[in-house]
Amino acid sequence: EGRRKGSDEPADYYLSDLFAILSTVIASKPSEKIHVQEEEAEDPASIPIYWVSKWVDYSDKYGLGYQLCDNSVGVLFNDSTRLILLANGENIQYIERDGTEHYHTLKVFPETLTKKVTLLKYFRNYMNEHLLKAGANMTPREGDDMTRLPFLRHWFRTRSAIVLHLSNGTLQINFFQDHTKIILCPLMQAVTYIDEKRDFHIFKLSGIEKYGCTRELASRLRYARTMVERLMTSKSGSGRVRSANPSTS
Repeated sequence: EGRRKGSDEPADYYLSDLFAILSTVIASKPSEKIHVQEEEAEDPASIPIYWVSKWVDYSDKYGLGYQLCDNSVGVLFNDSTRLILLANGENIQYIERDGTEHYHTLKVFPETLTKKVTLLKYFRNYMNEHLLKAGANMTPREGDDMTRLPFLRHWFRTRSAIVLHLSNGTLQINFFQDHTKIILCPLMQAVTYIDEKRDFHIFKLSGIEKYGCTRELASRLRYARTMVERLMTSKSGSGRVRSANPSTS
């Protein structure tokens, strides 16, 4: 198995693991069980450490801006570089296309980053002023001191959803029509389903395999597997979309 340079994580960011887990769950036909006991599969302790709480798509010009649930802010630029402002609002991390990382502050950084820092601030201010925070009433699982802040590895849009893949393996899919969301964590082997009322439902995938789930969740898991397949065949970077104005969630 490939490993990324200077990392213990697999080269595909857990996509093959996620595909295998989802395939097993889907094969069990969880919504067709005679007695679906979805509540038996619930496991609130498996809530993710990180999820995307806001995003704004300005990829026709610059890239995709996002906020994680810890209030850190990142931009995946169209040139496949990334700039991240940590939750303390001071430290920034710049990641080159080849993965090389540089650490600066919002006050002291190389002149070459001036435009990107300006854009990062623009994205941050726009999201703070205009967007609701997904999961604002939920407390993320606490990471330990070794838990690295993930970056947005890849994203793309379909007609029905935006797909966001983080570098820690977490896959998030936000559905446009009903504003539901699923967050899949390959390490916890869990799925978080955020329903139309913005309520969180957290399940172990093995529990869904055993006890079943609703048709709504089962169809989203099938969709997620298709998106994982697409991610496995695409290169890291941006999913472009032509639009005159920033679109948001």
